[in-house]
Amino acid sequence: MAEEEIRLVDVHKSYGGYQALRGITYSIPRGIFQCVVGPSGSGKTTLLHIIGGIDRPTRGEVWVAGVRLNDLNDDQLADFRNKNVGFVFQMFYLIPRMTVLENVELPLILRGVPKARRREMALEALKLAGLDGVDPKKRPTQLSGGEQQRVAIARAIVARPRILLADEPTGNLDSVTAAKVMETFLSLKKELGITIVMVTHNLELLKYCDRVVRLRDGVIVE
Repeated sequence: MAEEEIRLVDVHKSYGGYQALRGITYSIPRGIFQCVVGPSGSGKTTLLHIIGGIDRPTRGEVWVAGVRLNDLNDDQLADFRNKNVGFVFQMFYLIPRMTVLENVELPLILRGVPKARRREMALEALKLAGLDGVDPKKRPTQLSGGEQQRVAIARAIVARPRILLADEPTGNLDSVTAAKVMETFLSLKKELGITIVMVTHNLELLKYCDRVVRLRDGVIVE
């Protein structure tokens, strides 16, 4: 049986009087491509943010990579995210004035990685994301949408996180480009043994996932 990478125990999340999550208990084995689906407002993004330590549960336990996130203060949580978790969003969040290479290097700058090593790691990440044919000196605006999203993926994996969290990563892409991005995820899972948790409401993408969980009104329905 695969090692458990993520475990949620009776996780609730409230914003004022609104209950986004209502008692989620679920575990995800290491190296699995897990999809989370459900209608808008079902709690998918909230769940992703809690797994990634961006948000905290109102109650319940969150274990990620063997660490109980409830026990960490804000600085420790930020350090944990930096070392263990990569994020990919629907919007690419690339910095237009920086080159492709500089965008990918950004997490390594925050870690204080020396310049020569940063460049080496960034070029390797671009290769893993299927972009070894793209000029790393280009600006993001000179790339297609699919290429920009793969730059964002390269940035997310450049520090070799254990877990990659993706929130509607193909939401701004056409179906052919979306398929290429999904193939990139599958390649990363195989090459790096990374655990991927992806939120989507594009049901055509579920064929790429190892497991699917459905949320509705903050609870698991399937």
